[in-house]
Amino acid sequence: MKSLFASIALLALSVVSSAAWAQEPAWGSLKARFVLSGSDPLPAPQPLQIERDAEVCGTVGLVDESLTVNPQNRGIRNLIVWLEAKSPVPIHPQRQQPLQPLQPAKLDNRGCRFEPRVLCLQTGQPLQLLNNDPVVHNAAAFLKRSTPFNEVIPSGKPSERIIRKAETLPVRVDCSVHSWMRAWLVVLDHPYAAVTDADGQLDLPQLPAGEWRFRFWHERPENIPGWTRGSTSETLDRGGLLLTIPATGTLDLGELQLTAEQLAVKKKK
Repeated sequence: MKSLFASIALLALSVVSSAAWAQEPAWGSLKARFVLSGSDPLPAPQPLQIERDAEVCGTVGLVDESLTVNPQNRGIRNLIVWLEAKSPVPIHPQRQQPLQPLQPAKLDNRGCRFEPRVLCLQTGQPLQLLNNDPVVHNAAAFLKRSTPFNEVIPSGKPSERIIRKAETLPVRVDCSVHSWMRAWLVVLDHPYAAVTDADGQLDLPQLPAGEWRFRFWHERPENIPGWTRGSTSETLDRGGLLLTIPATGTLDLGELQLTAEQLAVKKKK
């Protein structure tokens, strides 16, 4: 009899274990490269008008970085993509806490510009505000769901903040001392956001498999309206697109071409 009960218990444990294994999420990746359409001329970098601390800021050749295109391969820099979800998103084991503690996200003031232009961070992750310039800067972050802040950052005296609530859109950061300085914070409650590099390349690894909505955003037009892939024009819904992430491997969207008109500054109503 004991042997029978033991066998039944073992079978039940096996069924539960198999069901749990079947429910374990699978993981895939998303990849794409964004380029300025080959028929559009490259935007010439526009020098900025330096109105303050010209002895420091006027010596480094500052230009407008609201649209940066690589002259060698037409790659579009600083285009943002993130997974947009109303419910909690499964997190890959290698990215879960406390196994993977969140390292500080650093926003530097260097050469009278914010570096990086776009910074992705998670809620609860330390945000370090640095100043490597010999002049005073400040960071004014126009948060919507958390309390906005406007913090003076003296040279060589970093400060740290923690943002507790996710934002629905990238948050603008200005320097009130130097009007040309701008950056963007992407604050989410999961790690699935990325920014295109100098070649327009974007990689989002360790995504949960399945169908998810992704948001495509750039500071000039804000929501990306669409692109051309191969010979096909594709339209996005307010910058969003449903994509199916494979259970293994990578969903490669290939080269996505945007026109100068699609990257034009959004007209305020």
